[in-house]
Amino acid sequence: MRTDALAFGEFRLDRANALLWRGGERIALAPKPFEVLCCLVGRPGELVTKEELLDTVWSDLHVSESSLAVAMNALRSALGDDRQSPNYIETVTRRGYRFIAAVTTAELVALERAVEEEASPAERIVDRRRQWRVGRAAALEMLDGALQLARTGQRQVVFITGEAGIGKTTLVQMALDRIERQGLGVLHCGCNELFGTHEAFLPLIEALNERCRSKEGASLLASIREHAPTWLAQMPGFLGEADRTAFQHEVFGATRERMLREFADLMESLAAARPWVIVLEDMHWSDFATVDVLSRLARRDRKAAILVLATYRPMEVAVGGHPVRAVHQDLRIHGHASELALDRLTGVDVERYLALRFSSADFARELVERIFARTGGQPLFVTSLVDHLVAQGALVEDDAGWRLVREEAASHDSMPRDLEGMITQQIDHLSADERNLLEVASAAGAEFSALQVAGVLDRPLLEVEQMCEDLARAGRIIVVDGLTEWPSGEVSGRYAFQHALYQEALYQRLAPARRTKTHASLGAGLERGYGPQAPEIAAVLARHFELGRDFPKAMLYLGVAAEGSARRFSTREAANYLSRALELVPHLPPEFQVATRLKLLLQRAWAWRAGGDFLNSLQDLSAVLAHAAENGLVREEVNALVDLSRFCLYVDRRQSLPFAEQALAKSRTIDDAAFGALVQGNVANLKLMLRGWDRENAELSEQASRLIADSQDLSMRLRRCSMEMVLEYLRANYPACCAATSRGKQLARQVGDVYLFALYESVEAFAQIYSGEWGRAQSSVVATLAISERNANPQAIALCQLTIGWLYSEVEEYGSAARRGEEALGPMIEANPFTFFVGRNLLARAYVRMRNLALARQHLDALERRMEVDRVPMESLVVPHYRLTWCDYWIATGDLDRAESAADQFHKVTSAAPDLPFLVLSYDVMARIALLKHDTQTASDNLSAAISIIRHAGLPQAAWRVYRTAAALYESLGHVQRAAKWQGRSGRVIASLAQSLDPGDPLRSASLFDAIRDVGTKATGRGSASLFDAVRDVGTKTTGRV
Repeated sequence: MRTDALAFGEFRLDRANALLWRGGERIALAPKPFEVLCCLVGRPGELVTKEELLDTVWSDLHVSESSLAVAMNALRSALGDDRQSPNYIETVTRRGYRFIAAVTTAELVALERAVEEEASPAERIVDRRRQWRVGRAAALEMLDGALQLARTGQRQVVFITGEAGIGKTTLVQMALDRIERQGLGVLHCGCNELFGTHEAFLPLIEALNERCRSKEGASLLASIREHAPTWLAQMPGFLGEADRTAFQHEVFGATRERMLREFADLMESLAAARPWVIVLEDMHWSDFATVDVLSRLARRDRKAAILVLATYRPMEVAVGGHPVRAVHQDLRIHGHASELALDRLTGVDVERYLALRFSSADFARELVERIFARTGGQPLFVTSLVDHLVAQGALVEDDAGWRLVREEAASHDSMPRDLEGMITQQIDHLSADERNLLEVASAAGAEFSALQVAGVLDRPLLEVEQMCEDLARAGRIIVVDGLTEWPSGEVSGRYAFQHALYQEALYQRLAPARRTKTHASLGAGLERGYGPQAPEIAAVLARHFELGRDFPKAMLYLGVAAEGSARRFSTREAANYLSRALELVPHLPPEFQVATRLKLLLQRAWAWRAGGDFLNSLQDLSAVLAHAAENGLVREEVNALVDLSRFCLYVDRRQSLPFAEQALAKSRTIDDAAFGALVQGNVANLKLMLRGWDRENAELSEQASRLIADSQDLSMRLRRCSMEMVLEYLRANYPACCAATSRGKQLARQVGDVYLFALYESVEAFAQIYSGEWGRAQSSVVATLAISERNANPQAIALCQLTIGWLYSEVEEYGSAARRGEEALGPMIEANPFTFFVGRNLLARAYVRMRNLALARQHLDALERRMEVDRVPMESLVVPHYRLTWCDYWIATGDLDRAESAADQFHKVTSAAPDLPFLVLSYDVMARIALLKHDTQTASDNLSAAISIIRHAGLPQAAWRVYRTAAALYESLGHVQRAAKWQGRSGRVIASLAQSLDPGDPLRSASLFDAIRDVGTKATGRGSASLFDAVRDVGTKTTGRV
């Protein structure tokens, strides 16, 4: 079959011009795979052996069969053919290949005309430009190789780099043309200069939105819902009203880390069904969160059929300090990425482009030297220069074909000297109306709609849209980019600049006053068109109003954009928006500047706080304090001091009470009794927390809580929950304490603060432990741990782990408790004083009970140093545990005198407070020490006091211990029946605690519950020393069965 134009399936092969077409689209194919295809198509249905192909295609080289295999893989990739179920090329095992599709002759010219007739005029020029793509064979082969590796599960990341106009986008499109025919998934993301580094994850969110609107959108949406709910939360258009409430709980406490993990999980789940290609274009404009996504995808160890193509301009990232370059270098060093640095086109490439552009090899040879000499093969310069010469009438087409009619226009001296000059000349040759239109469009961004431009120009929409269509049809500066529909219902064409350099050049032409007016008009038009949905484009509106010098509106939308970033769990981006708003404050009228600055600083402080960044939060609160003091705003100064006093609890709590007392002193200058009582209540509550029980402070704290009971201010409501939690816990009013923590958890959900949620949960769990609700404590803390882990909040995770560790210690599984504690703690975690004190007390207690006294002493000493040397106060909620552990430590060492001294201190602390469980435990430990000293009368007196309290208050967590000690007392006196009676009571209390756990809960197999099965045996068959030993070695279990 000798005809040069052959057709098979959807493809057309032009052997004379070395071209392969699919419909009206030219398929890029390297020379060797193209020659292999010609050999096979020329002999349809016949076996073509490997030897024949090697001799024909590599006639002048000695190569191995691997070269043929590589070429065949590239060919199959271009055709979208499957080796296992081929439509075109069949493998004949160990022999060669057979072309199995039907082959017919075809007329390429007729085909191209038919395609053009079906396309709109504006689309036609885009299709033609695709057909003129040349060069990049080696680059495409590299990308083909990367795709083949990705198909095997070896994830690939390729950075495509080069100067502006070098052809990065064109190469990506050439690769995608081949990829999309193979049925692969593609997520095409473009970074936008208008948003810059501020709008977290925006390119990815926009790409997911676009894909979810496609034919395959339903299945993708289901995958996002399953694997990446935090991302679905950023796509409100796909959430019904019922969904949104459910999703608020699903994504509560989410962090940037969770979004990173979920996106990687999503792509890996999608890639399990078919390979996926993620394109990230223009990453020199990317937000930092998207760079983090790229890094996370590249570094994951799990096998996944994923190929990432990322483009950027090296010079811009070097000058601007953008992190993408550092990430690129680090990934490449560790073998996670490769680089494809694009060079300029060769003279041969330029000649081929000209031959395709003008459909004449002869004319290309005539023109190539001039074009190449001027452009140096810079792709955008080449295409722009040719367009310029055509537009100037220097190159014209007639019946005889293309020819050069104005020699002087194409002379070396007449042609633009560089790309910038080329673009300038192209702009200069536009009509005044066209230039005016495009200058306005350049302020809208790389993409724009006729609606936007018409509003600024105050011209009819249809007239502006027609001008855009005419420019796109002529291939001048812009291209068609679909449709735009505003929420107002208005619709128009959407367009894009052929390259960012055109937009940049046009934008530079806008004089300052006109630029300001243009941005203000663009912002007003978008605000009107989006109406109530304007917050969806808050970042765009903020930018336009900022550049349009409408600073109040700019600051309004910067605040809205910050809230949007916070919803995307991107504290850094939210803080960036607020920082930009702060920079605009000096532009406001003087009378509004102070209040606005204070509001923004406070908003940024809470944004940092919600993200767990206490240090930055404290810096902003300190700035609020200084600014308020500087401007004589005493109430704002007092509020800042109160906030500092609470925030410092988790950073440097030595400053908490001083700040609170400063606030109290300054509040006395304000004639507002309620406000003063509230500030005094804050001091009182902190004293209760850090210095111990005091009746007067309790009353002041309670009074302050009543004063803010009806407040709708979120920070006030949170403060009330915290105050009541501490007060009721110290009173041992555990139901009231749990009611306060329950309200606090609801508010923490509302503000998205997972650490605060975990803090309330931890205190609630301790209250439930002491009131005997162990099952509720276990299930709620485990659920909170799952939330914390899902959101990668290390402080919340540690706090939950430690709380679970305490529950293990209560059931005498000290090995498991110690493991939880050791895994949870570390330098970063222990920087938080609350976590430090809870964790080290847990470990000290566990190691004492495990008889590892050396380790126990290390943790007790660390606690003592933090309090005595560093002067960091321990929470009153934790102090009793600390005192009791010292008692048990000295008992375990056999130093009963020191044990007695420690017990006296313990009793002094507990008897001063209405904390009945620990008062009971202080009597119990004094009784145990007395028994070990054979002072049965003192032991009996202490046990009587403890049992009297238990009769009135219940207290199961303490009761079983007291009853066991009572059994030991009677055993020591030889009263076997009485000992059995008290041992039985202890067992029944333990049984009630076991009943609070679910039947299948692993904690039911814990050591403590062995006593239920052994009730009475200690008093009847184990000898007189068994219970006495239990008093001395209370809980000395080393097991970790749970």
